[in-house]
Formats: sequence, structure tokens, C-alpha cells
Amino acid sequence: MFAPLVAWLRQQQITFSENAAIGPHLYFKIGGTVSLLVTCNAAAQLAAVMKKVIAGKLPYLVIGGGSNIAFFDGLTRVVVVLAQAASCGSTVPIRLLDDRSLAVESGVRNQQLLSWCAAKGAGGLEFLSGIPGTIGGAAAVNAGAFGCAMADVLGGADIIDAQGNLRTVDSGHFGFAYRDSSFKFGRDILLSLRLKFSPGDEGLISIKIRDNLEYRLAHHPSYSQASAGCFFKNPWLRGVKASAGKIIEECGLKNMTVGGLSVAGEHGNFLLNHGNASFRDLQCLEKKIQSAVAARSGVVLEREVIYVAADGSKY
Repeated sequence: MFAPLVAWLRQQQITFSENAAIGPHLYFKIGGTVSLLVTCNAAAQLAAVMKKVIAGKLPYLVIGGGSNIAFFDGLTRVVVVLAQAASCGSTVPIRLLDDRSLAVESGVRNQQLLSWCAAKGAGGLEFLSGIPGTIGGAAAVNAGAFGCAMADVLGGADIIDAQGNLRTVDSGHFGFAYRDSSFKFGRDILLSLRLKFSPGDEGLISIKIRDNLEYRLAHHPSYSQASAGCFFKNPWLRGVKASAGKIIEECGLKNMTVGGLSVAGEHGNFLLNHGNASFRDLQCLEKKIQSAVAARSGVVLEREVIYVAADGSKY
């Protein structure tokens, strides 16, 4: 099934591997193997690969930094494409469109974008500081912090749709909701994004980026530990967004352990992989937390992290 694509990738000298371990490419380090793993380091290359994949009617999944996702333990029969923009020295694929908007390739990492913004005096995106992964992934899940989210700054995007067509869409195409968009579980692929910013002082922008990062480092587990970040969505309680982490902690679940996983002692909404956790462990711990929280507080927690099934479908 994948042989024609493999031959084409080899001819094009695009990096790939067959029956590849996916776990090492994910922040959570949870997942077995995938039939084909392809790395694309530019939007143009990603577009070419995806047109070939879609034309061949192959199952596919595109991920960026792999910060908010976990895979099934066994073989996932799918083409996984890693969209990770390469940078040449200080040059990254970002450009100004006008004095209040910029274009950035989806594979650019959030911290790369923020460094560029600080150097250019482009403010308003500092909320991304400390959020791992790529800007495309952040847009797909409507990532946010400090009272701001991607829905607030996204103007539009260039995409490859599920039929293999290159399209330019506005922000309405994303159908944004809390930690969600049509791209989170959809089949469209983000190539590049148009983001809005506010002109500002370079020094002040740098200070805000640093302050936000320091806050995260002080209140979250070390980023050196394998985790998918906040695991559950913050629930609405009596019309107010409540902290899932605080609710989990108030139910006495800090440091709860299942197999190679545990609830972080620093923050109840972080699950930590201590090096040998399985997808089965993850599902078990998730259910234990949800059951305990529902029984003790009446709150139903909804998972934020994406799971990938054996057929490559996200849920």
C-alpha cells in the first residue's frame, strides 16, 4: 500500500523511515510504531508530500512538535508526516505582511516565533511563551494561556484540504472553540498561518515573554520530564472556567500512579511518563482520575490530549 509513496520519497530525497517508532517524536513519549514516518522541513515540501499521499488515498496524520498527542501501543497503519520547519542560522520562515500582521509556516516552533517577534517588535503573541510544539499545532488545538488563545490572533491560513487542493481560508474556517478547532480532528492540513500582532517595544516584549516563561517554570513540572502538558480541559462551573489541576489536587490525586505514569506533584493537570509508560497505562490513569473527580466533586473532566487509534484516526 505504501510502496509507491516510498519510491517517490526516495526519488525526491525526502527523509522517511518505515515501521518507525513514533514515541521518540512525541513529548509524552507514548506510542508504538507507524507504517511510514516522513519529515517535511518546509511548507512547500509538506504540500507536495500531502498531495501525493492524498492522491494515493493513503491514511495519513500530520503532526507538528508532537506536544499534545499519544499513540496506540502497537503498529498504527498510517503515514505520519512531521511538519517541522527548518531554520538556517537566525533565519526562520516568517515574514511581515504589513505593520500589524505576519505570515509564518506551520512547522515553526512557538519559541522560534517568539524570538522573531521580540526582535521585530511584534507584540501580542507572548501568551505562547512556554507552550511546546509548533505554531500549526497551537492553531489546530486553539492553544492559549494568560487569558489569550490562538483564536484571538489568527487571521487566516493556507491549507491543503482533504481532497488535496491548495486553499486560502480565513479564521472562520477554523470553527474555534475552547482548546479546539476543525483542524484538531479534521483532515485539512495547515501550511502557513497569518497572525495579527500589535507593534511594541522590543525590550518590553522580551520581558513579557521571559516573565510568562518563568511563571510556567515555577508552577509546572520541569519541561525535561515527558508530559503532554495540561491533560484535561478546564471545566465550566457555575458559568466560570475552573482549574482542572486544582480540582484534581483537591480530590487528593497528586502523585497517583499507574504503571509508568503519575499525576505530577507540582500541578494536578500534568501526567508524567517516567520512561516506560504504555498507552494502556495512560487510558487507565485517565479513567481513574475522571472517576475519582466525578465521585468526589461531581465534575466531569474532558480530555484535551489527542489519542491516535491503530487505524490512525484521532479521538
